[in-house]
Amino acid sequence: MHSWRVLLLPFLEHQDLYQQYDFSEPWDGPNNRKLADRMPQLFCFPGTHQSGNTMTNYFAVIGPRTVWPGSKKVTLKDIKDGSSNTILIVESQSARIHWMEPRDLSFDTVSFDRHDPHGVNSPYGPPAVAMLDGAVQSLNLNLRPATLRAMLTIDGGEELGPDEKEGLVLLPKGREVPPNWK
Repeated sequence: MHSWRVLLLPFLEHQDLYQQYDFSEPWDGPNNRKLADRMPQLFCFPGTHQSGNTMTNYFAVIGPRTVWPGSKKVTLKDIKDGSSNTILIVESQSARIHWMEPRDLSFDTVSFDRHDPHGVNSPYGPPAVAMLDGAVQSLNLNLRPATLRAMLTIDGGEELGPDEKEGLVLLPKGREVPPNWK
């Protein structure tokens, strides 16, 4: 298996890195290990990229009822909750996963509590998430765990109430480093 982050490299202007990756060996095989410290900066929080950093901050949440169900194929018609209500990618500063490793967060074990430092989180305060429709939103720290859980499933039929929608802030330019961040 190989990470979705590696598979996306050609679409993220990293064709050269993608071509050097050897799909006939494991992600941490002898050739691929040589590429480890060449993590594109877009796989870590803005403003935090340093030479030699290999830990990503962007993850899929995998599980049978998510956009990332494993070997099962998901199509747009499978997304019963709507693409604007379904999370594709989350931020986490505590997962400690190598950017090339084919491992992400598990729906069964990730914390949905916005105050848990081992769940979906960000050093900038409210974490950003990429929705299936391409929008990037900031999650209010007071978002109920049940709401976050519902946003990670594709077919639960949950509707976000007006107070829950107020907890989401559209980030039109994606995640940007706050001006006072050091």
